[in-house]
Amino acid sequence: MVSKTEDELWDIYTKDREKTGRVHRRGDKMQEGEYHIVVHVCIFNSSNQLLIQKRQPFKKGWPNMWDLTAGGSALHGESSAQAAERETLEEVGVRIDLSDRRPNFTVNFPEGFDDYFLLEQDVDLERLQLQEEEVQSVRWVGLEEALVMQKQGTMIPYWFLDKLFEIRTMQGAHGYSKKNIRIGLAGVEQIASWMSLIEIVRTEDTGLETEKELIDYEDMVLKCMEGQCAICACRGNMVVGILLFSTQHNMLNSIVVHPDYRRRGIAGGMMEFMLSKLDRSRDISVITFPEGDDRGAALRALYRSMGFGPGELCNGNGYPAQLFVLHKMEMEL
Repeated sequence: MVSKTEDELWDIYTKDREKTGRVHRRGDKMQEGEYHIVVHVCIFNSSNQLLIQKRQPFKKGWPNMWDLTAGGSALHGESSAQAAERETLEEVGVRIDLSDRRPNFTVNFPEGFDDYFLLEQDVDLERLQLQEEEVQSVRWVGLEEALVMQKQGTMIPYWFLDKLFEIRTMQGAHGYSKKNIRIGLAGVEQIASWMSLIEIVRTEDTGLETEKELIDYEDMVLKCMEGQCAICACRGNMVVGILLFSTQHNMLNSIVVHPDYRRRGIAGGMMEFMLSKLDRSRDISVITFPEGDDRGAALRALYRSMGFGPGELCNGNGYPAQLFVLHKMEMEL
């Protein structure tokens, strides 16, 4: 395996990350306006532990400190992903495929671009081949222990270390992932975001056309929150899904998901949580648009997926409606 020596050549980039066609020899001084690419690989296991390596005491730059899984400079002719694959194989003996991956994020430093690749792989530590001139040892570490090591001064002080354990599951700058959507009982502190969602969907046959109807609805939601009959799905502090139910009538009253977050399992997750709060020894029901009405097609499909079946026709606030029922016998089975 190749060791890092001063014979390494790096491609030189502009501040806009465009190749200049020039190369730089490792160890020489970078000129103003010249930049190169450095890569870092963070391998997590399925238990959300990070694979870290301890650098050799004779290694230049953070000697004898614990570091991320692998890293180093991209060599002449290498892409960022190719460099990350090579460094990981050289330093810890793990083969990774980044052919269809871009860096999860990039941090600029005075002389270049630090690209970070975060991936999940359950690596067997006993089978790793460590690069002797670079790495003393490796281990798995959880978030809390990693932060303790950093506080003790034994781990390189990456200022975003705690965020790495979250970023690996996120998509995009705003941090969406199924894993960071929280579903639970709604509290009064979430009423503003709840009502903001209602403003977005109020034209979707919610029956909330006037300001008075909105005010009355907000009062009703606050009572449901106090009675622990309101469920919300949140991304951070933003409410992206809402559900109201009645323990007295053992039924789902209403369910809404933010338009940008639909078809991501949020509605089903809220219903599963609701079912844990209702009496499973009784029928559970919901009133929706009747069969054949296009306005209720998506909700009827959701109810069926949760085990509900069509029941009797009824009246829902002045419009034709239909009960969908999750029968108690089916729940007991």
